Formats: sequence, C-alpha cells, structure tokens
Amino acid sequence: MPELPEVEVIRRGLAPRLVGRRFLAVATGEKSLRQASSPAQLRHWVAGRQLLRLRRRGKYLLFDLEGGGTLLVHLGMTGRLLLGPVPSPPLPHVHLIFKVEGGLELIFQDVRRFGQVLVFPPGIAPAPLAQVGREPFSKKVTPQWLAEKAQGRLRPLKNFLLDGRLMAGIGNIYACEILFAAGIHPTAPVSRLSIEEWELVLKETRRILKRAILKGGTTVANFLNSRGEAGVFQLELLVYGRAAEPCRRCGQIISRITQGGRSTFFCEVCQK
Repeated sequence: MPELPEVEVIRRGLAPRLVGRRFLAVATGEKSLRQASSPAQLRHWVAGRQLLRLRRRGKYLLFDLEGGGTLLVHLGMTGRLLLGPVPSPPLPHVHLIFKVEGGLELIFQDVRRFGQVLVFPPGIAPAPLAQVGREPFSKKVTPQWLAEKAQGRLRPLKNFLLDGRLMAGIGNIYACEILFAAGIHPTAPVSRLSIEEWELVLKETRRILKRAILKGGTTVANFLNSRGEAGVFQLELLVYGRAAEPCRRCGQIISRITQGGRSTFFCEVCQK
C-alpha cells in the first residue's frame, strides 16, 4: 500500500500540471471501485470545475475544487493516478478517467479495487479525514506529545507507529526502517520509552520520510508515480523484506516476526 512518501510524490508530480486547469468530463470503466461516489455525483461536482489546490493529508489526496467541493482519493493497495493521454491500447483495470483542459487525462487504475474516489460537496468535510492523526512533520508532533500518547500503554512501538489515528501516513515499510535507524526493538512497550528515545524516533521518522520522498518513493510491487515511473528508495531499505539476509550494519541475520497481522523485519543485535 502506498504510504505517505508515495502519496506525496504523486501530489508533487500532479500539482504543477493540474492546478489551475479545469476538469472537463468524467468517464467510468466497466467495473466500479468498492468505495466511490456515483458517476452522476462525480460529473455534477467535478466536471466543469477548476482545480484550485492539491493537498495531501496522511495517505489521502485532496483536490480542492472551484465552488468549494473536494475530491478525495485514496490509492488503497494497488491504486495508481497517471496523468497523460490515454495510452493505446488502453490500460487494464482503469476505473475512472478525468478529462482535463489542455488535452490531459487523469487516469485512476486499480487492480484490486480497494481505492477510494469520493467527492464531497461544499461545506461537507471529507468523512475519512476524521480518523487521520497528526502529520509527522507537524510542529504539534513533539517527543513530549508522543510520550503523552504512550503513557500507561504497553502497546508495541511498531504498532504504535502504524496507528494512523496518532501519526498519519506511516505504513509497514517505513515503520520497520524507522525503528532500525533508531536502534529500538519493534516490540518495545511504548510507555517505557524515554524522552530521548522518542526524540530519536521522531528524528528518524522525519529523516526517512523526507529521504523516501526525495527518492521518488518505494516501489516493492505496484507503486508508480503520476508519470508511470517507479521509485528507487527500495534500494536503500536496510531491513524491510530482508529476512534471512545479513544486516548491513553488523552482519546478524535479519529477523522476521508478525505483529498485528503484518511482517516486521528487524536486527536483534542493532535493535534493543
């Protein structure tokens, strides 16, 4: 699933080419997404509207439209937003095509159909954002705030980082890499971390997310940017997906456990 860096890479790729242009029409594919506004709603609230701003909130993209409406997009597990003329032959698994001024077409492709494309009329706050926590880069996210949220809880640190109701946008790949960089074991109970350890976790969170954005995101399976290009941060992954391989820092074999139904990769020597 695309995480914060991948969604930010897409936003940065789309914004310069889309903001200020008008959506002209909306075309739908044969199969609908599991969570999408009806074609009639999309045409009513999107077609004919100029895009005023393109924002990211956690793993969501928010298209702020002329007149006050908002188009919300979540890529789900395999979703892609591609900008350009529709290729020939047409791509498979295309569910929506937004025709844009200047001969452009914004294509939503999703093999597994878990993505979301929802439009919210003026004055209606996008409901999915109510459960989205603070941005990792926000000044409101401090070591003290993290320690306060962790107080009295024995929840494993890895699970804590994955809770998007606290900090938005961190998924499995980056949680593993953050904890390796911080040298903290993924099962460490959050209430037992010191302020100094929270400072290190936050520092590494921001550093790794920024680095991943700079490198165009992580392409492990499906992620492509808005031009159809893969990211390259996967070349810098130190633990994720490297079970049974030697740690690049100490030589210890990388371990894999399951936490909350997801694989956790870590080094038993480097992470205490």
